[in-house]
Amino acid sequence: MERGLLNRVTLKQLEIFRSVVVSGSITKAARRTGLSQPSISQQLAKLEEFLGAQLIHRNRSGQVDLTAAGEFWFKSASDLLWRYDAAIESHAARFSEDAAQVRLGTTPTLRGRFVGTAARITLDVDPNARFEQVWGLNSGEIVERLRMHQLNFALVNKTSLEQEHTSYKITPMFRDTIAWVVPAEIPTDALRAALKGDAEAFQTYPALGRYVALFGDAPLQPGSDDWYRHYLPTASTVFGGMTYSVAVDLTSEGLSTAHCPLSLYPNLPQSQVRKLRWFGIEWLSREVVMAMPKHLMSIPAYAEILGRLQSFAEEDYALEMVPDNYQPFTDLLD
Repeated sequence: MERGLLNRVTLKQLEIFRSVVVSGSITKAARRTGLSQPSISQQLAKLEEFLGAQLIHRNRSGQVDLTAAGEFWFKSASDLLWRYDAAIESHAARFSEDAAQVRLGTTPTLRGRFVGTAARITLDVDPNARFEQVWGLNSGEIVERLRMHQLNFALVNKTSLEQEHTSYKITPMFRDTIAWVVPAEIPTDALRAALKGDAEAFQTYPALGRYVALFGDAPLQPGSDDWYRHYLPTASTVFGGMTYSVAVDLTSEGLSTAHCPLSLYPNLPQSQVRKLRWFGIEWLSREVVMAMPKHLMSIPAYAEILGRLQSFAEEDYALEMVPDNYQPFTDLLD
C-alpha cells in the first residue's frame, strides 16, 4: 500500500463506502447520494486498490456483503465520519458566526403541528438558525439518513434504534397508540355486530368489509394484518397506500376502515376529523423517541432545542393526540 499526498483514502471514498453498506446495494446508494452507479463503483475500486484488499462482495441480486477487511473499514469509516462531523459542528458553535443548523427527520404522520413547533423552537433558541425538515416513509428510512449524516435530529419509533445507543442521545417523546379508525356514520351497534361476524352489518355498511393496507415496508402492517384476520376476518385489503394520511383520507370518505397512529390526529383538518371515529388499540402502541448525535449535547443551543422539544411532546402534543370521540377498542368487545 503506497502512501503519499496524491494517493490516500479520502472522506468522499469513506462516505460512499459507508453509504453502500448502510443502503445495502450500489443501486440504493446511488439514489441516496445522488451519484451515478459508475461513479460509486469507481470510488470503491480506488479505495480497495489503495488498501490492497477487497471490501465487499456483490451477489446476483446486487446486494453487498462485507469481507473481513470491509467489516473493519465500515466501523473505522463510521467512527472517522462521526468524529469529522462532530468537529465541524463543534467548531461552528464555538468559533464561527454560523448559526445552529437543525435537520429534522420525521415520517409523514408528523407533518404540520409537530414540525411547525420544532421550527419555532429552533428560531426561539437561535434567531439566526437554519431549520430543515426531511421526510422518510418509515422510521427505518429516517434512521438510515441519520447514520449517513443527512440529519441531526430524528423523530422515530424506538425499536428502529435498538443498535444505536452508543452513538446517539435517545430521548423519549411520547407513546403513540394505534387506533382503529372508522367512518363516523357507522353506529356503535353496527361495529359490535361486525366484530361478532354479523353479515347484516357488513351489508348495511360496506366500509366494514374493506381496509387500507400500507406498503413500502410499513413496520406496523404485519400487526395490522393480524388484527384484521382475528377481529374482521372477512374484511379485505381493497385499498393500499404509502402513508397513514392516505388511509385516513379513504376512511373519512366512508370507503373503508384503517389503522392509524394517534400522532396523526393533531395534523388533520376539522372537516376530516368530524368524519371519523377512533378506537385505541393499546397493544399496538409504540414508543416515539428523538435521536440526536451525542456530541451535540455539548453545544448549548442543540441541548436546549432538544429539551424544549421533549417538553412540548410530553406536555402538549401527547394531550392533543387524544380525539374528542376517542374510545378504547376493548369497549366494543363488552
